Amino acid sequence: MEEIFKSLPDSELKVMMVIWENGSKMSTGEILAELKADVDWKLSTLQVILTRLTEKGFLKNEKENRLNYYTSIVDCSKYTKHETKNFIKKMYNNSAKKLIASLVEGDDSLTDNDIEEIKRILDRSK
Repeated sequence: MEEIFKSLPDSELKVMMVIWENGSKMSTGEILAELKADVDWKLSTLQVILTRLTEKGFLKNEKENRLNYYTSIVDCSKYTKHETKNFIKKMYNNSAKKLIASLVEGDDSLTDNDIEEIKRILDRSK
């Protein structure tokens, strides 16, 4: 059965991306340090976001000594697949073919090698 996720707002997604990329539990301070280059959040702002993500079932919170550590309980690839399906449904009338066509026809940055790699991926999925 497919898991159903709520779409995350950008602020929550930023936090999840940091945790997913790290791959292990992180303290609030470690997360804030990773985000420092992208956002100018106070510790309290991050704590609110982490609480929301925990309540939504994306994170598990463990307290060690006086520090809170957060671990993802939602797999990044599963969330990405869910969001991609939603995007295709909303923007391309549930047609992956239309999405691919719009990427190939409207993207000058695709090289011949990119197109060949896409073909190989599609051939493997048969």
